[in-house]
Amino acid sequence: MQQQINLYLPEFHVKKDPVTALLMGQILAGVLGVMVLISAFDLFTQWRFGNELEALQVTLEEETRRTDQLDEQLARRSQNSELTNRLEQAETRLEASAQIRDFLSQTQLGNVVGFSEYFKDLSRAAFDGISLNAFAFTNGGRSVQLRGQALDSAMVPRYVDNIERGQSPLRAQRFSPSISRSSVTDQIFQFELSTNNE
Repeated sequence: MQQQINLYLPEFHVKKDPVTALLMGQILAGVLGVMVLISAFDLFTQWRFGNELEALQVTLEEETRRTDQLDEQLARRSQNSELTNRLEQAETRLEASAQIRDFLSQTQLGNVVGFSEYFKDLSRAAFDGISLNAFAFTNGGRSVQLRGQALDSAMVPRYVDNIERGQSPLRAQRFSPSISRSSVTDQIFQFELSTNNE
């Protein structure tokens, strides 16, 4: 039988102190350093927010003063019945103008300038041997129909060419001619010019 004998009794072991004075000092210095940093950051944040709060309070006081001035002006103006009536009339006119503007923006008015330039171009295009009997401008002048007489069928293309040299919107129209005469012996040709928009 074997028996183990411990020659190192606990009282003979080297005692190790887990917390030495130097280690405690280092820990304490680290904790104090962290606390100082946190306090400094907190003081800086409070100082910055304090400055922002002062600036906002100044702005609030200025805006409050302006609001009070506007309230006083409004109170003085609201007591003036003539001014109030004029304001109501102006608001009514503004509302009516807005309704008219909305209506006009949604409505296709066509030709708002008039047809005087059309008639000038038609008269400039005329020459001896050709005459107009009827005309029709529809869809704001985008659809045109002209009827007349000519002594020779060759005059009609020349008349159309003269119209296309004009200054009115007629010059951009493309006419489809229809030329006829009632009989072979008849010397007068009937013509009709209509735009392709119809």
